[in-house]
Amino acid sequence: MAIFNGIYRWDGTKKDDLEPIAWYPGSYDVKILDRCGKEGKVKHFKTTICLYARTGEGQSISASPEKFAKRICNDFALDIDRVLWVEDLLTERDRYDVILFTRTGKMGKGFFYRTEKRQAREAEVKMIQQALADLLIESTA
Repeated sequence: MAIFNGIYRWDGTKKDDLEPIAWYPGSYDVKILDRCGKEGKVKHFKTTICLYARTGEGQSISASPEKFAKRICNDFALDIDRVLWVEDLLTERDRYDVILFTRTGKMGKGFFYRTEKRQAREAEVKMIQQALADLLIESTA
């Protein structure tokens, strides 16, 4: 089930207690997909997939996706540790990068994360492709 499927935009200004994703405007094509299953019987550690791809408009977050992930989690009530973060590189080969966030510290109510990127594994690619196929079916129904 799609939680969000569209263009996610930011204007580069600070409006609340969270830092902006970037200090310049930008947008990404974002798909947030619930993996809990239609009947809720399947339990995954990563209950949600967040697949994002650049639109070519504005600031890129590819090199530093932590603020983007925190903002997405805030806006859609997600737990950063329960989301499979995937950047769609829009290439023919090695299309998906998985982004891993590891907590490294805490200040007040906020956490700091170390970010690692790796190529998506074969099983992850199949899962992403299945989620996208389900999204297509859902959007045409």
